[in-house]
Amino acid sequence: MEQCRDELYSLLQQEKLSGASLLIFANKQDLFDAMSAEEIVSALGLRTHDAFSGRHWSIYACSAVEGEGLVEGIDWLVNDIANRIFMLS
Repeated sequence: MEQCRDELYSLLQQEKLSGASLLIFANKQDLFDAMSAEEIVSALGLRTHDAFSGRHWSIYACSAVEGEGLVEGIDWLVNDIANRIFMLS
């Protein structure tokens, strides 16, 4: 998770991603030892690191094998982008 966190911080520092919404899928929730969405939030510092301050982000627990959580995550992303585009008009 440390490497993932460092890569994510690096990506979010790019100017072209400054206003981008961030959707994180906590995949593999069908496995007994999978990290929960809340554990991933903590490990990535989503609530504490400056890289996420003021950024629209969400995390969805999912299982690609079972198809759970995927539609909800994409719905959040589409709605978040649509709401911000509407606000710019």
